[in-house]
Amino acid sequence: MLTLAIIFAGTNNVFAQPSSNEVDYMTDDPSYCVSPTPLTCGTADDPLSPLPGVPYDYTITSSSVGTIHWFVTDDANIITAGGLVAGIEPSDGSGDYILDADAAYNDATNTSLTVNITWKSFDGAANNVLLVAYNIDDEGCTNNIEVYRIQPQYSFTLDIAGILDDGTEGNEECVSPIVSATYDDATSTLNVDYGTNYVFFTVNAANWQASWRPQFNVTTDGDSDLGTPQWAYYSEATTGGVWRDAGTDVEADQFANNDNGFIGSEGACIIVRVPVDHAALTENITDETITLIVNGEMINPEGLAYDGTYPDLDNDPDGGTDCVDDYDDSADFVITPRPDINEDEPNPFENKAPRD
Repeated sequence: MLTLAIIFAGTNNVFAQPSSNEVDYMTDDPSYCVSPTPLTCGTADDPLSPLPGVPYDYTITSSSVGTIHWFVTDDANIITAGGLVAGIEPSDGSGDYILDADAAYNDATNTSLTVNITWKSFDGAANNVLLVAYNIDDEGCTNNIEVYRIQPQYSFTLDIAGILDDGTEGNEECVSPIVSATYDDATSTLNVDYGTNYVFFTVNAANWQASWRPQFNVTTDGDSDLGTPQWAYYSEATTGGVWRDAGTDVEADQFANNDNGFIGSEGACIIVRVPVDHAALTENITDETITLIVNGEMINPEGLAYDGTYPDLDNDPDGGTDCVDDYDDSADFVITPRPDINEDEPNPFENKAPRD
């Protein structure tokens, strides 16, 4: 009997009251970042319409190679009586057009027939961005010049998925435990506060420059009240962090993997939270699915304005080769139900508010 008492004493608290301390932040540093989906539209192999962040080779032949001076300019006056144009784009990412370039770039003594350049996002139609090959012959007595016109594409994409409170991958959690239950003798009613869930999503933005601006829309197939979605950087998603409203810029310089303000094909993730208030609205005895929709726009690096030039993209759903504006990237998060209690003998129960 003593042994049994010890055994039962050790198991007596297995089904203790679940914690009702649902918090509005991640309980651990997020470790899951949804992977970006590469675009298959566009012409990634076209160096004259390059994808930002992707390196491209530019190669010429020449009958007489003394030096090949490769450089980029947006000045139409490339050679004047004063010599070569002074406004040459730097190769270190500090300019408007080039993210990176190899040692052959902007070297007046270079002899390589090939230069490798990685471009930024810019409006190649509004700007005459020219890659110049300035060739002095091997005798040093004459010269020639050719130019490529560069008109980039862009490949800004968004991907979204659910993430659990502890920062790991997942899109399902238990409904919030009851916060309070009080019996009102005057109305013979059990009044219940069913609490609030905070559900979280990870959003990955890939191939963008400087900043992008998110917009959210959230729906439910249940009766809970949905609060306003907000987002945070991964480093700020736990207790004490800063949560921002839609329409607030996500800045590239906040991410360690930015390259001179450019986030490449691996992307960079933010966390989005949605309050789901059951409280005095619903008992949640069936699954409730929360759907978060995200859209985004990359800033136009030309005028540093959100002018509709760079919405997030997706493949053409009709099978075309062009990328299309990707309206409404979405993901679901399921809140699983609490037990459904029904009277057997005797009946009925006292009134309860709310009861589904």
